Amino acid sequence: MAAISSLKLEVIYGSQKHKFELCLPTKETGNALTVHHLQEKVQQLTEVPAENQKLIFKGKSLTGPGTSLSEFGLKDGVKVMLIGKKPVAKDDPEMMRLKTVATNLGKEEKVVSDIIYRLDGIHRGFLDDQKKRDTLLQLDRQLKVVTENFTRMLETLDSLQFDEFNKEGRAKRKTYVDRIQTLLDRCDGLLRGVKDIEASMEES
Repeated sequence: MAAISSLKLEVIYGSQKHKFELCLPTKETGNALTVHHLQEKVQQLTEVPAENQKLIFKGKSLTGPGTSLSEFGLKDGVKVMLIGKKPVAKDDPEMMRLKTVATNLGKEEKVVSDIIYRLDGIHRGFLDDQKKRDTLLQLDRQLKVVTENFTRMLETLDSLQFDEFNKEGRAKRKTYVDRIQTLLDRCDGLLRGVKDIEASMEES
């Protein structure tokens, strides 16, 4: 098949569609368009680095940067599918908010662990009645504050807007949501435990 020096193509990347004309650079006149030329253009359009790109045409991968596109049967008007991960910028606002949630989640988990430890001390009879009442009041307040903080974190996670290619952000958000839901259930159980002890003390 004859060498190709220009092509009108459409690259499909998820829900994105990019139509463009791929032309051979002037300094390379006389040569043919290669996979490398297509990779460079695709990187400009999608921000997916060449090394992360998997270009597919008619079910076959376009491999070998120096391979002529004509060898793969590409011609004007054809569609090429792109599979690949776009790197997430370290200063991406949504990822930074996600990181903040992760930091706060770790702090609140420690608070819950401390509540469990103190409640266990009450069950073991380490405190006299007056100290027990004071501690129960403190734990009741702490649990309500922690529960509110966890709820706010869920609201923040729900408001994060990740594009369809940010699989890392989506995966981490799901992990944090699951952890928070588990902790909320735990807090609910602890609060019931506090109320049960308070009720038993009133009866006695």
